[in-house]
Amino acid sequence: MTATITRFEAAIAPCGRATDGTRTTTEDHLGLLTEEVSYECGCRTSREEFHDGSVHRTVVNHHGRVLVDEELRGE
Repeated sequence: MTATITRFEAAIAPCGRATDGTRTTTEDHLGLLTEEVSYECGCRTSREEFHDGSVHRTVVNHHGRVLVDEELRGE
């Protein structure tokens, strides 16, 4: 498994604020790729891409409200 953590500055969070945060990407080398982004305001996003091409994406604002929770099917 490979994991990468990257800090970023002044990106637009789901709430519309420009804020710093971290992006964590993990890959298990069997086809699962996960990206999680956490903003300092408390907003967060996640994206999981599975071996069959399916993708699950969520976006949550800093109040805990789910803005997006979608699943896109692969082949």
